[in-house]
Amino acid sequence: MITYDGFDLSPYLLVRDIGRPLMPPQEITSMSIAGRHGAYFLEKRHQSVVIPVEVVIFEHLDMSYFELKRFLAGKLNKSEPKPLIFDDEPDKYINAIIQDQTEIDDLIRSGQGTLNFFCPDPFYYAIEDEVFEFSGAGVYVINRQKGNEYSEPLIEIQGTCSGGSIGVRTPFTSVRFSGTLQQGETLVLDSQLVTSYIVDGYGNKRSANQHLDSMDFPFLDIEENEVEFFTEGNATIQKATVYARSRWI
Repeated sequence: MITYDGFDLSPYLLVRDIGRPLMPPQEITSMSIAGRHGAYFLEKRHQSVVIPVEVVIFEHLDMSYFELKRFLAGKLNKSEPKPLIFDDEPDKYINAIIQDQTEIDDLIRSGQGTLNFFCPDPFYYAIEDEVFEFSGAGVYVINRQKGNEYSEPLIEIQGTCSGGSIGVRTPFTSVRFSGTLQQGETLVLDSQLVTSYIVDGYGNKRSANQHLDSMDFPFLDIEENEVEFFTEGNATIQKATVYARSRWI
């Protein structure tokens, strides 16, 4: 019933229950003001999520019960969050890593316990992302069909820039690059990590943050979004690719 980091755990354990909350924990920031009832609302943020998975482990045909426990420990032991997929939502994944104790109550040839998956990023992402490609500068419409939350896209721009600028503008954001971009190189704007870099023809990366006029990276709402790719001076845009990173809470 679950796949973790590309490995299907279903043949090796029985999932009894999965504790998926309706929404991530909500962190509210507010400020009290003297003489005013209640508080002044400032912002709301989604907190990290913990997904408890109750499992039963049975002795396997190819290995003893204790060999199976060691085998599963190796598959679950990761140094950073990895994609976790539940088979009742096979089109989505959430990045997770095991936390806390993983105690298993041993019976004769089986055991049961709870695996706590810590998800620092509380969003589920589309396994097959929505990708939009455009030729040249211009104003385009991106129509997101997946997800129920705004997304933080990754944008790749192929073109040239020498003494001019290349920019991306939406009704709410604007960012302009004024560094050097040579033929065969790709300018990448990563809204999720709030960073930018250039990839050359050999796959080498160099930072582009110092050549941006702002860190006001674009985001994409559900359904229609108007996005403008523009140039100024000695600059061209040959192709722009937008990876929507559509997501759900």
